[in-house]
Amino acid sequence: MQGLFSDVPLIGVLSLLHETGQTGVLDVNAELPFTVAFAHGEVVEGGILDWTGLDALHSSPMLPESGSFSYMRRDVRGSVIAPFEKFTTDWARVSDEWAQIGTIISSPSVVLTGPLPLYDQEKGRSVRAAARDAGLPLFDVASRAADAVSSGKLRPTGRYAWYGLRLNHQGQRQTALARALDGNVNLGEVVERGFSASEVRAYLLAEIRLGLRFSGSGWVLRDLVWETKHEAAIMTTTASNDFMF
Repeated sequence: MQGLFSDVPLIGVLSLLHETGQTGVLDVNAELPFTVAFAHGEVVEGGILDWTGLDALHSSPMLPESGSFSYMRRDVRGSVIAPFEKFTTDWARVSDEWAQIGTIISSPSVVLTGPLPLYDQEKGRSVRAAARDAGLPLFDVASRAADAVSSGKLRPTGRYAWYGLRLNHQGQRQTALARALDGNVNLGEVVERGFSASEVRAYLLAEIRLGLRFSGSGWVLRDLVWETKHEAAIMTTTASNDFMF
């Protein structure tokens, strides 16, 4: 089974697989690609590349604006994440709220600092690291972090969790940035050498889409897409304000 989201929404596809008791994997081919695995009509797994689990599924858009889907019957096993109706209801709610969180902290990779537990370190801590260390759902920690930023209790440092990646990849484009990724320095150090965060982000996002894989490529892809949208929204707002003047 395959089709376009312009013809049928994702929730319609999910409901069909549930109602017909399917066992297999649904591949969502959209701006953010992800998978949803079913066993006897119930969701048991899914995620973005190598980032799997409920946090990953909740971080995936439930209403892709464009793209396609394909479903293949496969031998899938696992425990049911939640009854289907509850799973989809929670996913829809969290998906909407992630969009609001993203207008404040751009992505869970953003490094925050301030006088709050988990973030009160000299260099701060990313929301992802805070969620991991606290053993709490990523969405819950991100929501609290966004509230803290809004109230002035936390502030972004301008750094991101993916700055710590050390990649040895020349890619398909022989640019100065590609040559800088020699495995000897991390992405944060590449930025310190004069490349902008936007430039590194765009390059990394393009290479992942072309097939670059590394441990953590799933959560990195998710956050890069969020950050790119956040940056575009800021530029649009700035351009609109400049036009008004």
